[in-house]
Amino acid sequence: MAAVVQAHERECAVCTNDFTTPKILPCGHLFCRECVISWMDSKSDAGCPLCTCPIVEHQGNSSQIAADVVDALPTDSVMEVIVESASLLVMVDLCTVCEDLTAEYICMHCFEKMCPSCMKIHKKMVVSRSHDVESVSTVTPERLAASRPALCADHVTEKADFFCVDHNLAICTQCFSNKHRTCLDVKSLDEKIQSAEDAFGSLREKMLTAEDNLKKAIVNLNARVQTADVTQQQNMALVDKTCDRLQSMVDECRRQVKKLISDSVSKFKKSLCDVKSELEKRLGKVTSHKHLVTRATAVRPRPALIHAAQTLTDRVNSLDLSDELEAEPWVNPSSEITRYCDDVVKVIGEELKSFKLQLLVVEVSSLFNLSHVQHDLI
Repeated sequence: MAAVVQAHERECAVCTNDFTTPKILPCGHLFCRECVISWMDSKSDAGCPLCTCPIVEHQGNSSQIAADVVDALPTDSVMEVIVESASLLVMVDLCTVCEDLTAEYICMHCFEKMCPSCMKIHKKMVVSRSHDVESVSTVTPERLAASRPALCADHVTEKADFFCVDHNLAICTQCFSNKHRTCLDVKSLDEKIQSAEDAFGSLREKMLTAEDNLKKAIVNLNARVQTADVTQQQNMALVDKTCDRLQSMVDECRRQVKKLISDSVSKFKKSLCDVKSELEKRLGKVTSHKHLVTRATAVRPRPALIHAAQTLTDRVNSLDLSDELEAEPWVNPSSEITRYCDDVVKVIGEELKSFKLQLLVVEVSSLFNLSHVQHDLI
């Protein structure tokens, strides 16, 4: 089914009016000739107003006149004909013969708009009875453009039968005999049209293939992006899991080392406290007996003094008056701490090796999945 050009597709994106001499930019977008010239004059290194692609693919001289650059761009002659046909369809709907009645029909051959009465006359006349006349409401610009007869470039009312490749002109039989007899390449118009249709068919197939390949390439890239996202999530989760496990080991190592130090110091402090307690007991006994001796010395009752001296002498001699008492020596846990830390470091090293292997497994798995995606796209 032939493609239908929507109304907005006949409008220039710059001036928003129907195309006037539509120029094809290298990116494939269409703009009016004057719009492109104005756009290029408004800014240096102007690109396509829609996609910013360069207007000139190989700009050798930046001082080129905009009009010359634009005129070198190809004109979309098909769009020109469609726009012209659309304009004809939306013109004042009056019969071109009567000029005072509404036109309900249009001749697909001579493009005359007609009221019902004139349409009947048109179909009866010898010169136009073979013309295809249709209702204006059902005709599209594309169908009207396609129904246009090929006319001679010089005799615009004569039907063209040939195409002069040397001059790139459609010509009638008279022009072929008179003006183009010496041209080296003149072909039948039907042959040239068929050749053009074949060329368009090949171009369409080429574009469809390229479009399909590009879409597949984009799908492939999207799949790779998704694979990268999944790989990132897996690696992040693996890092968190490994770091949590390592952190747990470090925390346990910290707890155990602190416990070793605390136990060692606590044991030493207990020994010191035991010694201190014993010395305080000795001090208490010495202080108590000192008071006894001091009181006896102060009172000195004669009969009791001799007895008290003997009693206190025996008691003091039985007391432990030494101020030396050895506590248990402090055992430095540094060697045990070092050994424990070395064991933890070794375990952490093994964990990191395992971590690297797991990362490699995730990467290989991602590449494997990606290869399956690529295989499915081939």
